[in-house]
Amino acid sequence: MEIAGARANLEAYARYCDTYQTWDCAWYAGGQGYVDDKAITVDKVDLRKIDRARFERSNLDRRIKSAVLIDPGLAQAYDAQSLKEIAIPMNFINLGSAGTIPAAVIASGLAALSPHGSYATVAQADHFSFLPECKEGGAELLKSFGEVEPICDDGSGRSRADIHSELIILVREALLRTLKERS
Repeated sequence: MEIAGARANLEAYARYCDTYQTWDCAWYAGGQGYVDDKAITVDKVDLRKIDRARFERSNLDRRIKSAVLIDPGLAQAYDAQSLKEIAIPMNFINLGSAGTIPAAVIASGLAALSPHGSYATVAQADHFSFLPECKEGGAELLKSFGEVEPICDDGSGRSRADIHSELIILVREALLRTLKERS
């Protein structure tokens, strides 16, 4: 999103993480991390103490002509005015249905603010459905490392391969439509 012109707002993100302490914000709470496959203790990160100028700077790259964003991170932190100024098509896709999409990535508001924004959802999917298909035993291996997120479980009974097929169609159609319009 940032190379398309969106700028993040550090204070907005910090306020969001003050109240929403799961998903992306859970990473800042400290606790356990890993270095070279060994568990280490990780201190809490105070978002208000990071480099504001660097966090909020423009990363616009005018070579980008269209963007497809699937469950975009920092969804709660983007400056509304910067979204209104984006000049290229922004095709947002959320994995899941209304009411099941995590606040951390919900993109309907981002699409509404973007002048050339579109929005779609992939039903019977969840945030981790964008990841590759898990190998046999993958879920069990992740649990053995203490992973609590359902990385290998799409939760709906729908196969990840089927979800990927739908995503491929949505991405392809968005790029064909938006890049053809701009040529």
